[in-house]
Amino acid sequence: MSPTGLGVRAVLQAGGKGSRLFPATKDIPKPLIKVAGVPMIERLLWQLIGCGVRQVTVITGWMGKNIEGHLQELTDLPNDLQIDFIRESRPLGNVGALGHLHPVSEPVLFVFADLVTDLDFAKLVAIHRKKNTHITLASHLETHQLQLGEVLVHGDQVTSYQEKPLKRFLIGSGMAVFDPPVLELLDTGHPRGIADLINATIARGMTVTHWRHGAFWVDVNTPEALERAESELKGYKKAVDAALSCMDAPENARALG
Repeated sequence: MSPTGLGVRAVLQAGGKGSRLFPATKDIPKPLIKVAGVPMIERLLWQLIGCGVRQVTVITGWMGKNIEGHLQELTDLPNDLQIDFIRESRPLGNVGALGHLHPVSEPVLFVFADLVTDLDFAKLVAIHRKKNTHITLASHLETHQLQLGEVLVHGDQVTSYQEKPLKRFLIGSGMAVFDPPVLELLDTGHPRGIADLINATIARGMTVTHWRHGAFWVDVNTPEALERAESELKGYKKAVDAALSCMDAPENARALG
């Protein structure tokens, strides 16, 4: 295991403007919006620390000084935690700034900083290593009910008509592990998106796999998503508090023991 604890460098992408959350993001960068009382990026940082990460790079852009200041003022961080920042002077796409990392010898655990999740990052890294792949994407299933009928065809011949079918899609969850050779494909002179990097990796004959995590996950990019994350996290906390309360009661403690 390297000095970074879990043996990876974590990168939190916190450079977006959060325009779809306006006006909530008028005076605060999206990663600092609180969900259940904790800024999203701070919660992710503590989760990474909890699974053994000791080297974290934060990509900042829009109102980046606010994000840097908040994280630097956190107390009770591990003494061996190394945290640094890549400040984008212009947008480089959501993974373009990875090309500015110092040469790395360990995998990079990449996470968008506007996510609320209870994903086990240590397990994601372990699965990446077990599969011996170049990229491992965290994934999940989403279902969408179409509002109109779907016409299935072969040429101009209709083969089937399905009334408002329910569709299932495998979705990238905004969390991934990249092996160092993948980062060499980035051209730091041009904006790059995660899709560009993944497709370039596949085109080079390198391996890209995924892991369906099944964890709680919300991409907080709309007011509705923010409300959902807030509601579900509060409900989760109440359930945990209730369970702990039961365990604290002497009669229940004896029953559990």
